[in-house]
Amino acid sequence: SDVGKKKVKSFSLGMKQRLGIAICLIGNPDFLILDEPINGLDPTGIREMRELFLRLNRENGITILISSHILGELSKIATCYGVLNKGTLVEQFTSDELNSRCKRCIKISVDDTVKAAYILETILGITAYDTLDGGVIRVFEKLDDSALINRELSANGVLVSSLYIAGQDLEGYFTELMGGLYDRIG
Repeated sequence: SDVGKKKVKSFSLGMKQRLGIAICLIGNPDFLILDEPINGLDPTGIREMRELFLRLNRENGITILISSHILGELSKIATCYGVLNKGTLVEQFTSDELNSRCKRCIKISVDDTVKAAYILETILGITAYDTLDGGVIRVFEKLDDSALINRELSANGVLVSSLYIAGQDLEGYFTELMGGLYDRIG
C-alpha cells in the first residue's frame, strides 16, 4: 500500500521478492516452489516470510519446497531436507533426523563397538549412546568426561583411533557432509 503507482522496475529486491510470492499465492496453490525467497529481505522481512510460510503450511495445507543457501533460516521452518551436489540429490532427511545427527555428543572411533559398548555400560554407567557404521559410537552423556571414557576404553583393550566432541547446526552438518563428498569425489 505504500508504493502507490511506483513501477515494479523501481522496486527494491525485497519488494520484488514479496510481489513474486504474492503473485504465486493468487491461484491458491497446493504446492509452491521457491528459489531463495528471502534473498534481499531485511531481518524483519525474513521473519515475516518465515511466519507466512509456516502459516500457509499450517492453515492452508500448502506444501512449500524452498531452495536456499541460508541454512539457518531453513532450520527454523523445514520439516524435510534434501542436499544437492551438482544437481544430484545426495542425502534426504527429516528435521528429527537432522536433530539426532547434530545432537551434541562425544564421537568415538573404535576397533570393537561391542566391547566398547559393554565398557561404557558396565564400567562407566553410560546408557545414552548409539553405534554407527564404521566403528563409531556416539555418547550423549558425560560430555565433560571424555578423557575418562578414553582411558577406560584403552585400559580395557579397546583401540580408540579418534575421540572428539561433535554436534552442530544445519550449516555445520551441511559443511561436514559436503566436505566428505568433496573428499570422495575429488
